[in-house]
Amino acid sequence: MALLSPIILFVYNRPWHTEQTLRALQQNDLAGESTLYIYADGPKANADEENLKSIEDVRAIIHAKQWCKNVVVIESDQNKGLAESIKSGVTEVIQKHQKAIVMEDDLISSPAFLTYMNNALDFYEDRKSVFSISGYCLPPTKMPFPVDYTYDVFVSLRNSSWGWATWVDRWNQVDWEVKSYAEMQNNKFIQEAFNRGGDDVYEMLHLQQEGKLNIWSIQFTLAHFANHAISIVPTKSFINNIGLDGSGENSGTHLNLKHEVLNKKREYKFLNILYEDKRIVNIFYSAYCRKKRPLWQKIINRANLIVSLKPPFLIKGKIYN
Repeated sequence: MALLSPIILFVYNRPWHTEQTLRALQQNDLAGESTLYIYADGPKANADEENLKSIEDVRAIIHAKQWCKNVVVIESDQNKGLAESIKSGVTEVIQKHQKAIVMEDDLISSPAFLTYMNNALDFYEDRKSVFSISGYCLPPTKMPFPVDYTYDVFVSLRNSSWGWATWVDRWNQVDWEVKSYAEMQNNKFIQEAFNRGGDDVYEMLHLQQEGKLNIWSIQFTLAHFANHAISIVPTKSFINNIGLDGSGENSGTHLNLKHEVLNKKREYKFLNILYEDKRIVNIFYSAYCRKKRPLWQKIINRANLIVSLKPPFLIKGKIYN
């Protein structure tokens, strides 16, 4: 394994979540050999006593133990917000180390998480069409993989913000100002193509550009799309999200995406030829698209299969070399 990637953790005002995240990270196989950067955001101007106390409690927790081999804490006096904290923090660390593994304060990682992330970073470093490595995958109930699919990862047009990694040359290609937005607004074809990553991605971009959603990840998703790039995602998740309880800045309470058993695999079969498996593309489409394929299209697809013809309404795969 090459030089280990640093880990960047962003925390704010959730002491219980932060402690669970750090305890799990500490149990990782490579934690004792890794450097951890912790960015602690500061209080908002109108913060009440309860919020100030929560921020103080978080800072006490991050200083309480030697969570990894080396721990570097960066505490902000002012509130930057999650989006700006991640943009500036990742940029700062990745310029120094050329790569980074990124986490937020509500992610429980498998003990094999750092091993998987570092191995994937090494394996795909020279594959410039790979823009990110994801540590999270939807539960099997939402993404059931074919029994004969033998790889431990798959190609995805949608990157995950729940435990991920990238390299400096990919991160530097993100257009944070989204200069292409005006063109996208007036081009339904581009919008539909972007929505191959899920029919919510253009909507998120629109809300972000209109100032109604304060997120960073949609610009990173757009960078994948604009550069014909992909994310590598595990078929079994190394991450559980414990923050879907309304406690976070962008967390919801309507999702049930918890994995009962985290992936503990230590050796991985990576895709050497990067391609979208048509079966997985359709499973992915079903999982991430709110507007399902019309019944008449399903009937025609089924009829074509019966007579050994190619179904006309499948999403086509694409080779990424």
